[in-house]
Amino acid sequence: MNSSIQSRLLVSASIVLIGFLSLAAFVLDAAYKRGAQQALHDQLQIHLYSILAKAELSRNNRLMVPSGLSEPRFMQVASGLYAYIFDTKGQVVWRSSSSTGEQTNSVKSLSPGQKTFIRSSSLERPSIELHYKAILENAFEQSTTFEFVVIESSDSLDNQVASFRSVLWQWLGGIGFLLLIVQFFIIRISLQPLRHIVLNIEEIQQGNAQHLNTHYSDELKDIANTLNRLIDNERTHLKRYRNTLADLAHSLKTPLSVLTGLYGQKSLSTHDIKTLETQTLQMRQLVDYQLQKAAAKGHQTLALPLSIEPIIQQITTSLNKVYLDKQLTVVTNIDDSIKFNAEQGDMFEIFGNLLDNAYKWANSNIYIRVQINSNNDSAKQGVKIIIEDDGPGIPKNELDNMLKRGIRADESTHGHGIGLAVVNELVSLYNGSLESGTGDLDGQRWTIFLPNR
Repeated sequence: MNSSIQSRLLVSASIVLIGFLSLAAFVLDAAYKRGAQQALHDQLQIHLYSILAKAELSRNNRLMVPSGLSEPRFMQVASGLYAYIFDTKGQVVWRSSSSTGEQTNSVKSLSPGQKTFIRSSSLERPSIELHYKAILENAFEQSTTFEFVVIESSDSLDNQVASFRSVLWQWLGGIGFLLLIVQFFIIRISLQPLRHIVLNIEEIQQGNAQHLNTHYSDELKDIANTLNRLIDNERTHLKRYRNTLADLAHSLKTPLSVLTGLYGQKSLSTHDIKTLETQTLQMRQLVDYQLQKAAAKGHQTLALPLSIEPIIQQITTSLNKVYLDKQLTVVTNIDDSIKFNAEQGDMFEIFGNLLDNAYKWANSNIYIRVQINSNNDSAKQGVKIIIEDDGPGIPKNELDNMLKRGIRADESTHGHGIGLAVVNELVSLYNGSLESGTGDLDGQRWTIFLPNR
């Protein structure tokens, strides 16, 4: 079958329409045929009653039927309408002039007052027979039982039904063809919004539009909005990749210039070696920072909700082993039902960097809390994260540099200076906020808010 939705709908609807019209034709044909047969049966009964009205029983029990009946066809040979009267022995005691050369049989099983219709082919052409057994009485209270038979050819009935069928199929065929044409245009008009979406996407590919239109029907509006979010996400990622490469190229200019200058010297002093080490370390930090920044994904339109508690549990379990000698007390207040639409790698990066710093600087206690921030304003609905320790904290005059450039507060302590800058970049990517302050433990306190969208 053609993969076109329009073709599939048209074929499916056509099958249903043809099936319906065929069933309607069958029902109408059966109803008309039954009605025509009933009309013929009624006509035969009328003829029977006219004969019964004329038939008389004589004094010597002889049947007397006058020659002049109300229906002229009884007098015409081969008229297609015949009448017979049989006695109890099944012998013909009277027959109409039209029955000359025709033969039929009585139905001896009938009881007086009983009638039956028989479709017969005993004559030269198919016919309908009405058999009726009646008791006739004369004025001398004498009675005799006779079987009255009225026969009419079914040719007229068959011709009438055939004519009706011909007209019926012509009309239904014409109506069906007309409905197929109307159906084609209805389906085509109904699928027009899908064609508009395709045209919008082509315009976006060609750079003539930025987003899909949102004036579609209710069924397609959600699809358009979802596609727009996907387009925005892809553009954001692409822009971030480009900016990252530009930032990396710009950041590497100074270290490379210094290294180029040292390369031209014939011998290196202790100061030159220290400069070489510093510039190399700086270049490594810059590359790591920019790579992690480029790998961040932010809100994913089609991402499944991510459970927060297992991520924190996995990170704290690992850090407890790394900092086992510090014997830290870690208190967590996390609802295991909290979920957030995010990339798992981003969450590991945020919690990993902040908790690593907390474990590194804490003296004895670390506190972690994750809660749902409920608010009537949808922009303020999301997840609130609080991580604090009882360490020395970060001076305010150094905080801005650390968030922007990834500088460590204590160069003597081993660790990545890019950590907090990556966290800040990821939080911004999720349209969230990162706040620093002094917590209840008199140490560093980080408060992160990540909105749902």
